[in-house]
Amino acid sequence: MKRGRRDLERHRERPALRGGPSLFGGAGQARVQRRDRLLAGAFAVGVHVIVLAAALFWPHARPSPPKPPLSSIVVSVAEVPTPEPPGPPNADVAPGAPDKVVRLTPPHLAQVSEPAPAPVPDNSDLLSESQIAGAASAGEEGAGGGGGGGGCDMARLVQKALRRDALVRKAVEDANRLGKATMLWNGDWVRSGIQDGKGLSAVRQAIMWEVGFAPQACRNQQMHGLVLLSMADGGTRFAIGSGDWRWSDLLGVGGGPPDR
Repeated sequence: MKRGRRDLERHRERPALRGGPSLFGGAGQARVQRRDRLLAGAFAVGVHVIVLAAALFWPHARPSPPKPPLSSIVVSVAEVPTPEPPGPPNADVAPGAPDKVVRLTPPHLAQVSEPAPAPVPDNSDLLSESQIAGAASAGEEGAGGGGGGGGCDMARLVQKALRRDALVRKAVEDANRLGKATMLWNGDWVRSGIQDGKGLSAVRQAIMWEVGFAPQACRNQQMHGLVLLSMADGGTRFAIGSGDWRWSDLLGVGGGPPDR
């Protein structure tokens, strides 16, 4: 304790340092405040410099060029009508919708041309049994057999020529004259059915050929009424003649043999 008292007294006896009291006085505080302001100002200036440098050197995105104004486009949308479901046959009102009337338009019907009517065959050349009742058959007296003309039996000769000719039978079949009595010549050759030529062309040519190469006396033999020439079947017959006539009349003008 004595020692502490002596240290205190020794401290009191020390001379005051120059400028010591002023270090902690008002002048010292002013310098400290000035130093703090300088440091704060320097810090603020540094911050501004950093911000300015960042603003100058920081990469900026270039502004995109202005886009041209879009021109307006007018688009029209056609309304497609929704097809109505087909209703029951012969009904004007669709089922399930009594308040809505649906008109059903019949589809367009294509006009179909009707086929031309088939030509009606002409059967005026066909003879009935009563029409040929008085006709003479080949080989009989009235058909020239055993009569005048130098013993010529032209009806039998012509009949044999018709029976052996295949073209004659085919012509008869095509004309649907099998088993029928057909008027072949009555002063002129008669058309049979829908045949193009008169007198069943194949039959006419066979008769004219046989008559044309017969002796002249036979061709000029006088005949009267109808003469029947029959095919091998017996039912197919050809009637030739009308009133008074000669075999040469079947050849036409001149009475000569036909051209084949």
